[in-house]
Amino acid sequence: MKTYFLLITLFLTSSVMAQSLRDSLYSGKMKADTGKTVVSKDTGKYVPSKVYEIPATQAQIKNGEIIKPDESMPDSLNKNFYAKQKTWKRFIDINTGIISQQTDETKKVKKGGYSIEIEYEIGLNGRIKTTAITCDPPNEFLTEQVTELMKRAPVLFPPVYADGKPRTLNAKQAITIIKK
Repeated sequence: MKTYFLLITLFLTSSVMAQSLRDSLYSGKMKADTGKTVVSKDTGKYVPSKVYEIPATQAQIKNGEIIKPDESMPDSLNKNFYAKQKTWKRFIDINTGIISQQTDETKKVKKGGYSIEIEYEIGLNGRIKTTAITCDPPNEFLTEQVTELMKRAPVLFPPVYADGKPRTLNAKQAITIIKK
């Protein structure tokens, strides 16, 4: 009889304490712990990750030596290079608008569309060196304006390849100017 009385007392006490805990939680006296994460202890559903090795093809093996992959492309994780590419794009977009406005104001350019291709090289120090400017159809005024534009080009990071060394990069930029 005493054990029954003890069990009933424990049950009532725990329910009363739970009620007071709930009341204090919802009244604002306590804050809910929403940052707590629950980790499941059930490992029956856990699938370990597998590491797959790609076998070398016959084209990659030559005389028992594995040929390295092509390093002519920059490392895709080179954040500085790609961040500066956004700077380059912004530079070209802003200056294309300025050149378009200048062509609308001058009589040296006939009405129509002009395709300008700029060939440039990003050096090891990040400086841009213009190698060629072609305009189709040919126009001296536009070629001169683009030459002046390239004199104030931003400094870019040279691409860093898989071996960790920066190299020069030859690139092309196409610009389309339309005079109305």
